[in-house]
Amino acid sequence: MDGQARRLKLVELLEKSDKPLSGTALAKELMVSRQVVVTDIALIRANGIDITSTNRGYVISQSKVCKRIIKSCHTDDEILDELFTIVDNGGVAENVIINHRYYNRLEAPLGVSSRREAKEFMDAIKSGKSKSLSSATSGYHYHIISADDEKTLDIIEEELKEKGYWLPLDDWILQ
Repeated sequence: MDGQARRLKLVELLEKSDKPLSGTALAKELMVSRQVVVTDIALIRANGIDITSTNRGYVISQSKVCKRIIKSCHTDDEILDELFTIVDNGGVAENVIINHRYYNRLEAPLGVSSRREAKEFMDAIKSGKSKSLSSATSGYHYHIISADDEKTLDIIEEELKEKGYWLPLDDWILQ
């Protein structure tokens, strides 16, 4: 089982369990070391899934919020349109992630959930005090998008596709 498949299985095990699962138990189930489980948990958390460590093991948040990673590419002039597309359809742009050639994965929180917040973000970019993170990667970037349900995420993704912003995910983002 490769790393991506193992992490998907780990999330599935945690979602199905009605009690905390220890790292040792997860390692035995997945036939890996406990350290691999710890690393996998960190990677899963970095991709927006809320896993809590308790003194009895790991539990996954039963939050009703759904999250999805999307890959996008556009110019800085199109950032506001992308953010409006997300928030107008009921989503939240939780963050922005880039895969920089030298710095590797860089991530910054956004928490944009309204047009007002999107405009404030763009005002900061346009002021010249900051540049968009995606400008370092020719417009290529990722977002974790959250919404109340998968259907809302599907609608957001479809509209981003129609506008030409959406791209298929790379393997590295899920590793």
